[in-house]
Amino acid sequence: MKNSLDLNLMEELSNLEYFVVKSPVNSQEFWKEWQEKYSRAFLSRVAVKKVLRTRKLTYEEIKRYKALLEVYEELLFYLENIKKLALSLRGIFEPTSNPEFDDEDIDFDF
Repeated sequence: MKNSLDLNLMEELSNLEYFVVKSPVNSQEFWKEWQEKYSRAFLSRVAVKKVLRTRKLTYEEIKRYKALLEVYEELLFYLENIKKLALSLRGIFEPTSNPEFDDEDIDFDF
């Protein structure tokens, strides 16, 4: 049993290895490689969503495609994080999409 689980894990890691950006984040090659991998993950996510919306699937197929969709979501998150790292090393900071406010900073006395 353990052997088959190890083999499954190794197969999954091998499949995901494509998305690892190997170029240093402070190099020109990084951006080319990042764009290629981000585009692949993004379009793969779009394709999975389209299959889920437009095809009649069995319960098992739906489960498998939803799991695959989660994988692409996680890959895009990883790729966005290393993009932010590369930009921050260049002194470029993206504003956060969900700014948190401290209640004490908000004045309700109009």
